[in-house]
Amino acid sequence: MTDALDAALAQRDDLDQYGSAKRMLFALQLSLDLEDIHSVAATALTDGPDDKSCDLVYIDRDSRSMVLAQGYEATKVNQAQAPLTKATSLHQAVNWLFGSYTENDVPQRLRSAWKELHEALTEDAIDFIDVWFVHNLPENHQIAEELDAVAKAAYGIIAARYNVDGMSVVGTEVGRETLSDRYEGSRTPILVGDEFSIPVSGAFTENGENWSALCASIPASWLRSQFSEHKERLFSANIRGYLGSTRSQSNINNGIQATARTQPGRFWAYNNGITALVHSFDYSDGDSVKITGIAIVNGAQTTGALGSTDSEKMEEVKLLARFIKCDDSATVQDIIRYNNRQNPTQASDFRSNDRVQSRLVREFESLGVVGYNGGRRGGAEDVIRRPGENQLAATVAAQALASFHGRPDVAYHEKGQIWEQDAIYSTVFPERVSARHILFVYSLLRALEQSKTGLGSRSGAAQTQRDQDLAKWFGMRGSTFLAVTAIGASIESVLNVPITDRYSLEFSKNLTIPKAVEAWLPVTKALLALAPNQLSAPLSSTGGLRNRTAVDSAISTFTAVVSATSQVNEPIYSAFAEMVKA
Repeated sequence: MTDALDAALAQRDDLDQYGSAKRMLFALQLSLDLEDIHSVAATALTDGPDDKSCDLVYIDRDSRSMVLAQGYEATKVNQAQAPLTKATSLHQAVNWLFGSYTENDVPQRLRSAWKELHEALTEDAIDFIDVWFVHNLPENHQIAEELDAVAKAAYGIIAARYNVDGMSVVGTEVGRETLSDRYEGSRTPILVGDEFSIPVSGAFTENGENWSALCASIPASWLRSQFSEHKERLFSANIRGYLGSTRSQSNINNGIQATARTQPGRFWAYNNGITALVHSFDYSDGDSVKITGIAIVNGAQTTGALGSTDSEKMEEVKLLARFIKCDDSATVQDIIRYNNRQNPTQASDFRSNDRVQSRLVREFESLGVVGYNGGRRGGAEDVIRRPGENQLAATVAAQALASFHGRPDVAYHEKGQIWEQDAIYSTVFPERVSARHILFVYSLLRALEQSKTGLGSRSGAAQTQRDQDLAKWFGMRGSTFLAVTAIGASIESVLNVPITDRYSLEFSKNLTIPKAVEAWLPVTKALLALAPNQLSAPLSSTGGLRNRTAVDSAISTFTAVVSATSQVNEPIYSAFAEMVKA
């Protein structure tokens, strides 16, 4: 399986620009089913000088989760295991990130991440934290033990300052075995292919379009035994199932465990049971159900909790199980999507069939742009392939739209609300929005991200003072979205024409995304020179981009400066204006 993983990583040359962070970003995209890893990388990567062993800090309020990661890429062919010291260094990362009491206590590189993290903790917006050590070597029990100690230390530090009711902190070694399993799980829903005989007192079957199912009450002891043997491989159909199992393992007060211990006779009535994909099932002898293969798509929490419960009464515990057989890949993905409790239906799924999104999908197809699916996400296998150069993700497009039209706070802090709240959705995606306009604003965001990545790839010695100031500004979380807002507000000065409706803006020719990004780059380079002085205050203020007063004040000053200096940049702006239709 590791050969397949190596081949998949080799094909992802779009991640080569991130150097040693390539594997870590691939793991993040695969594990969390992220459509656009480049937008995430633009914010989440903290790797560099004085990073205090924090290579990546990813915070997602929509899923109420966080990943703190340290990476290591061995270059010696015969190296047996990753250095334990690298795992130990995560204690330093935890102490700096969670233990520091003010933003100024941490190095400049970590301040924006620290600020965002502690705002989220203060607002009780995170209830799952996963500390990763990502490497390309075989996994080792010493490292696993060290990561467990790191997780416990982090939990203790957080508990001393914040509400930790319902919070879980775990440490995960993402070595070759784990990442290979997650990759294989994204390609093949069922990794555990064994044959099983499960004692039951009765069962019934049901059939539907492209699927058949068998339902029965099964002993919890059988499920506990399978988790003990197969661990997270049981959740291969749904990558987030890995998180579901570890989340429940870390919470010793889990209600599922308590019920199994103290009220085994009520467990069946209290618990929803599990749903699993299987290759086949048979119920012919009346005393047992025979299945081949198993991948749990609903019930990771139940399985993990029972798997870590010791009780003399476990034999009394039963639960409902649905075993589903399906050979149609599209239906399998729908079964996974709609059954998955740990990764609920995305907010964008609720909009995927409305007439605006349906029209946009058709428009993008006519433009030759791939990947825009109207917000509805596919299976995990759709995010692990190398993205095409002319590919556009709907979720990131929505963030670019929201930013360009004045809501950087929503784009960065509440991206799920774009799709969930009618009032926000209708302003971001009004009836008049077009695919060509989306490409216009999306390529602006891409140009800014590309500038940030290019700046970060230069060594400190090669950076001018302007580069250093801009790199410091780019290091502030939400900076790219604020820049999109600022440039959107200044677009009249750039184009030198009145704009009555900014939703009408588009490129006059049918440009590919790379060509559209190329068109924006001279403009963004000129305007980014103003960013450190004019656009820093909102990012460092209390509330960040949600501080509308600070944002509006900064945007107002920025647009005034752009207008005042427009003659200096007139050749750049004129060349760009010739490519734009207002």
